Amino acid sequence: MPQLSVQQLFEDRRDKLQLTWVSGHHGASRILPKDALNRPGVGLVGHLNLIHPILIQALGATDIDYLDGLDAETLQASLTALCTGETLAVFLCDGIDAPGYLQTACDQYAMPLFLSQKKGRVFVNLLRPYLQRELSEVTTTHGVFLDVLGFGILITGNSQIGKSELALELISRGAGLVADDAVELFQIGPETIQGRCPALLRDFLEVRGIGVLNIKAIFGETAVRPRKTLRLIVHLERPTAEYFRGLDRLQTKSSTTTILGVEIPTVTLAVVAGRNLAVLVEAAVRHYILQTRGYDSTKDFLDRHEVAMKEQSEAQSGAADVSSNHNPGSGNAALGQTGIFRALGVD
Repeated sequence: MPQLSVQQLFEDRRDKLQLTWVSGHHGASRILPKDALNRPGVGLVGHLNLIHPILIQALGATDIDYLDGLDAETLQASLTALCTGETLAVFLCDGIDAPGYLQTACDQYAMPLFLSQKKGRVFVNLLRPYLQRELSEVTTTHGVFLDVLGFGILITGNSQIGKSELALELISRGAGLVADDAVELFQIGPETIQGRCPALLRDFLEVRGIGVLNIKAIFGETAVRPRKTLRLIVHLERPTAEYFRGLDRLQTKSSTTTILGVEIPTVTLAVVAGRNLAVLVEAAVRHYILQTRGYDSTKDFLDRHEVAMKEQSEAQSGAADVSSNHNPGSGNAALGQTGIFRALGVD
């Protein structure tokens, strides 16, 4: 399970949150617990709360006004509760300065105290996703993770099947590389999985016969992504004779893959000489986009086919009526014309 120290949090978010460390430097080694995301009754980050424990306390101007209005005894009790409970760090937001009594208490209890120029609400909204990402359970899978048409696509398959070559062609067509070979996947929401690249492998793509390529250096900064939400898995496999015999040509060979308890749509593509896999992957992504918007092209085709068959059946039925009722000697011409109009689809 991952863990996060206060020192690392400060270094990672210093610029993003406009942080200044003012007190409690001896608490730099404090660790956010591994199970911080799963502890019932304990908040991850929020505004001042001295009743229910919160790991990261974000204080604004209103909270400081509240503390300033307390008598000396109540203030001391509140500061003790703030610095000795579950809290691991205190952040003052709204660009306000730290009162002397708060700095003294944080130094006394080795409670890290930071100043942030961000508004309290903005600060919480920016810090929460970072904590979710850093403390989430991480699993590593083999494959190539790309940004294709704005969607995170994980390409999987057996070794030497051509994943890296396919990724290189997609990158040349405008896709972005997130990770090659080892993809770190972590959950940031009930139904959301994100992927990133280990720091050691970042920006690199290995292509057999060429070697290790620095995609950022070759294609530019726009050809790489730091992370992406996983939306679709494209699995490559070498087909057998049974594969084609059992293939339904009207349906995509799709299923789902469970990652960290989240089901991810999965499309299987056969690797056959002469197939343009890059085009097929882009088509699969576009097809997935349409499905997320409620449009199913296969159903649309089958509905259209059913309507055509119904019209043909009605036309044949009308023609049969004309054949059985048309008798030149009977004078029943009006009935014959009705059958003809029915065959032509005219009421």
